[in-house]
Amino acid sequence: MYTAVTIARSESHHVTSVDITIRCPACGQLFAPKRFGAGLSCSRCLKKMAPTVQLAQLLDHWWEPRRWRADLHRPNVNFLLEKLWTANGQGEALYKGISPKFANYSIFRNLVTRAIARGLDEGWMELEFPDDPLADDPVYKLNFKDSDRFAREMEGLFPEVDWDETIQVPSGAIIPSQLGKPSKPRGKRR
Repeated sequence: MYTAVTIARSESHHVTSVDITIRCPACGQLFAPKRFGAGLSCSRCLKKMAPTVQLAQLLDHWWEPRRWRADLHRPNVNFLLEKLWTANGQGEALYKGISPKFANYSIFRNLVTRAIARGLDEGWMELEFPDDPLADDPVYKLNFKDSDRFAREMEGLFPEVDWDETIQVPSGAIIPSQLGKPSKPRGKRR
């Protein structure tokens, strides 16, 4: 069931603020938080809302006016998280680096995505919500707050991997020093 969305836009200093009414899963109360993310509590019962619950409701609000477009698929939390952590070949590079013996890339993506979703709710991962989550192309950012915890989660998911061995990044993976440089050489300027 969809809840009503109240939108109030104010343009000041190039930041757009959007008031979105979401429903607390604990008490059912509708409320409009000022910001989304870790630490959001219901204004009525004061229970914390997990970031994945917030994201699911925001994605529903984003989808509702666009549901008739044939070029869009209904997004869900795990779909968005997978797109974030596998962007720019990072997922394939991690898969090749870990090289699990009993999981193909599809299973690997699924397991890691679920671990990241759990990390969001437990606080060792962080999702930055956009200022306007209802924009046509909102930008979410995924941050690994505790990389040691992420490594322990990977060890638990793939116990067959020899974790004492150094993980090699494949030669085709993105090299941080190359980020931001043009992919094709430019011609001489005249």
